[in-house]
Amino acid sequence: MSKKFTITFGRECGAGATNIAQFLSKDLQIPHYNKDIFRMVSDKSGVLEEFFHVNNERTGNNLLYKIIRELKPKDQKPSLGKDIVSPDNLFRFQSELIRELADNETCIIVGRCADYVLKDHENIVRVFVCGDSESKIRRMMSTFSLERDIAVDRIRDTDKQRSKYYSYYTGKAWGAAANYDLCLNTGDMTIEEAAAQIKFYLKQKSYID
Repeated sequence: MSKKFTITFGRECGAGATNIAQFLSKDLQIPHYNKDIFRMVSDKSGVLEEFFHVNNERTGNNLLYKIIRELKPKDQKPSLGKDIVSPDNLFRFQSELIRELADNETCIIVGRCADYVLKDHENIVRVFVCGDSESKIRRMMSTFSLERDIAVDRIRDTDKQRSKYYSYYTGKAWGAAANYDLCLNTGDMTIEEAAAQIKFYLKQKSYID
């Protein structure tokens, strides 16, 4: 590696971002983090891992958040008080860990609004992975052995939740190209081809040789 960097992945459900991250992790020999962040944050904070899973990509109190947004920024230190397991506080725990990971190693982070959490960090490559409806449905059916109607429902519900979550914590539009360095439509790409596009970008920016 030419220098330390972090790749963040935003993604539509069924677009293959998790598989791309896993492939790049192995190919570049760098760690990647997804839901295992829950275990790591749990170990560090003492909060049961189940709370992070239950609140995964769920927003907090929208009315309260609007009231205190300017007074208590969402990237503040996590609380150890009575709101310790609130969605907002769990997000702060995750954000703190994500910043520590980016400070200390070259890695890949999937989801968790990592592109925004690391907005003040250097050497962040922000990737968004999307796809056409049919390719995402086929991938979900194949990966999880789902019937078509179930795959369609899961994609719709997951993307709706991710959009709300991202907007709530960042104030930005989920999937908007301006928020990312690289946007990939994987509808007509293999996982290997998508990874190759990201590697090409990394080479162009002198992150890898």
